[in-house]
Amino acid sequence: MKATVFFTIFLVSIIIFISAAPLTAQQESKDQLVKFYESCILQKVSNCNAKAVLKTSRSVNLRRKAELSIRQTAFFTSNKDILINEMVEQGIGQKHYQVEYYLNKRFYEINQ
Repeated sequence: MKATVFFTIFLVSIIIFISAAPLTAQQESKDQLVKFYESCILQKVSNCNAKAVLKTSRSVNLRRKAELSIRQTAFFTSNKDILINEMVEQGIGQKHYQVEYYLNKRFYEINQ
């Protein structure tokens, strides 16, 4: 009788543990995605800032590129949290080219 009760308690505890594990994994996964997207946006801002120094160039095309980079920096900085939430909801993924494509797409949608 004691073995049956012990075995039943053991099974119930395993079922509870297994059912709670995916919820914890989902939260950790979401947190990892947020950190990944945030680092991608910060890298994009850093790249844009590096191009912004070209605003004093003698080349018209380089000055235009610098102005575009300045606008992108402002957009990504001010909308970082919104963009991160959108990417998490839409399941963009964890590949840099997917994030880069999404960020560029959102920038040009807003600035057209």
